[in-house]
Amino acid sequence: MNDEWEPLNPDDDVVHFHQEAFENLPRTQIVFQLLKEVKKIWAKYCTSSGSRIFGEGFECYVLIPGQQWRTGKIRVRLEFCPDETEIEDKPEENGLEIKQESSPLDDLRQQLKESEN
Repeated sequence: MNDEWEPLNPDDDVVHFHQEAFENLPRTQIVFQLLKEVKKIWAKYCTSSGSRIFGEGFECYVLIPGQQWRTGKIRVRLEFCPDETEIEDKPEENGLEIKQESSPLDDLRQQLKESEN
């Protein structure tokens, strides 16, 4: 597993747990549904202002090693860390062929070349 966390889109992304993560909850849910259930659980076991932790957050101080204390807010959100980094398909660079992206100016360049000849 790598350490590259990416935020989940609450409206589009779907989560499926390999095993039961929360008692009496479906193992597959859209992220906004999961957040809603986590907020209910949080509210049940925490103070009534606990739901702020998912929205506007709480004012706090943060100390990161090598830096000074900073003021700000802290909140909870869902993030995903894939087991493996996705590998982008990159063409082999063997120096034989370099394909450039087309430009809106290509037609004009072609016309100028033709007019020179």
